[in-house]
Amino acid sequence: MEIMQILSVLILLSCFVLVSNKRTNSYIKTFQAQSALLALAAFMIGFENIEGHGAVEIMLVCFLIVALKVYYIPRLLRRTFANVDYKVEKNFFYNIPLLVLVCCAIAVFNYFSISSAIGAEASELGMFLANSVSVIFIGFFFMISRKKAIGQIVGLLVMENGIFAAALFASGGMPVLVDVGIFIDLITAVIIMGIMVFKINEQLETTDINKLKRLRG
Repeated sequence: MEIMQILSVLILLSCFVLVSNKRTNSYIKTFQAQSALLALAAFMIGFENIEGHGAVEIMLVCFLIVALKVYYIPRLLRRTFANVDYKVEKNFFYNIPLLVLVCCAIAVFNYFSISSAIGAEASELGMFLANSVSVIFIGFFFMISRKKAIGQIVGLLVMENGIFAAALFASGGMPVLVDVGIFIDLITAVIIMGIMVFKINEQLETTDINKLKRLRG
């Protein structure tokens, strides 16, 4: 279980790397790395229970994470933003040091609140849940802190990673049909948002969400 604890912490730390980044390509790479860590965690759980019930489903989910979140979605995002005129975000709703401090506060608050709710006898489960819930909240906070549309998309993807991590670490994963349904919804959402970003950039020559009010009639 020590390896799983390390993976859980690394998934959380990847959120801090994401928040402290300015380069749009780094957003995608960080999400890609976080998804790879999540796939590794799923593989470890499936391998440890290779002869048990649900091992095949976990391995299938691991394959889906690698195929979709590590390969396909990052590739789709890079193609979507290949023609966007900015590569580095310079303006944020909040400055980066403040964002990192808020994320630290989120992680600490979640750890103590969840640990106290679960109890000392389940401290390991509490750590897994605290890290996963922190990933969800930091993903949401990342969304509202960025002005460019790619931040909204990556933040949503990170939130979904946090939801999946919570299910994976707490109960060994969700039913495979639920996972497949979520992945299909996620890909659909990314494709739709990618098309919207392309159209917004085509019409306004920017993807700054502050300027979307110009689309009003």
